[in-house]
Amino acid sequence: MPLWGFLLSFVTAVMWAASPIMVARGMALSKCTSNEINPIRSISFFVFTLAVALIYTKGSIPLVSSPKALLYIAGNVFLGYMVGDVLYFIAIRKIGISLAVPVSNAYPILVVVTSWLMLGEPITLQIVSGIVIVISGLLLLRFGGDRQDMDKDGLIPKEIGLSNLMKGFLFAIGAGLCWAIGAPLTKMAMVASGLDPVELTFYRALAFLIMAWSYRFLLIKCRPGAIMPLSGVPLKGWTYFLLAAVIGLALGSIFYAVCINSMPVAVVTAITSTSPFIAALFGHFVLKEKLSRLQWAGVVMIISGSVTVSL
Repeated sequence: MPLWGFLLSFVTAVMWAASPIMVARGMALSKCTSNEINPIRSISFFVFTLAVALIYTKGSIPLVSSPKALLYIAGNVFLGYMVGDVLYFIAIRKIGISLAVPVSNAYPILVVVTSWLMLGEPITLQIVSGIVIVISGLLLLRFGGDRQDMDKDGLIPKEIGLSNLMKGFLFAIGAGLCWAIGAPLTKMAMVASGLDPVELTFYRALAFLIMAWSYRFLLIKCRPGAIMPLSGVPLKGWTYFLLAAVIGLALGSIFYAVCINSMPVAVVTAITSTSPFIAALFGHFVLKEKLSRLQWAGVVMIISGSVTVSL
């Protein structure tokens, strides 16, 4: 296995950890919602993947004529970006990066179920063991905080509160479920269309651009009070959102595809699955989000269980 593959896999993990952090920073600066974030992200995602696809295909991007493939691509983008990522952003706002990222990124255990239902892939004892580890880690995250930072019952972080904690966990799990359903759709889209990862990423970016802006125009017409003018989003907010899309949605997906073409999927997945831990480290040391030792153990268990499921 090439050394560059290991390094690129780690770079991918860092990118997937950096992307939600950048979105969170942009949200804090701009006070905007997914109604602004998604249209902005879709611009850089599309422009970047278009440039990469044109270079990769030497100016001849293949057309997708299969209605089934187009349906799979649309379903993947709608569930992953239009619904899953929106729930993810809400979870970050409710409970912070240190909690939202590990919970949402436990979705490999849900992929097991959706892949079994949609693709007929088997469920083994190893997979069940991984699921148990992940669930144990989630319980530690939920109940393992330091008592001095908790409410009178010792269960809820004071700075978050019971309502936000419960809602945040539900939103994070909902995001993971959407991504889990979208994962088999990605594979089904590749099979139905015959596209390689770079070409498929371009079509996903195109679908995201169309959906994000169509939804925004619909809101402008029907619910103008629910949106913020994009001109009102600070330049730093624009920068964070645009870069988050390039780093997480575009480069992260392409680099992951390059890695699994040169290395075993299990090895690449094991390395990239450390992204929640990297995000939690950043949330703790930079954003000053508090995690107890038990909660750190929960983060590690979620990553370990996800890797076990993926092996």
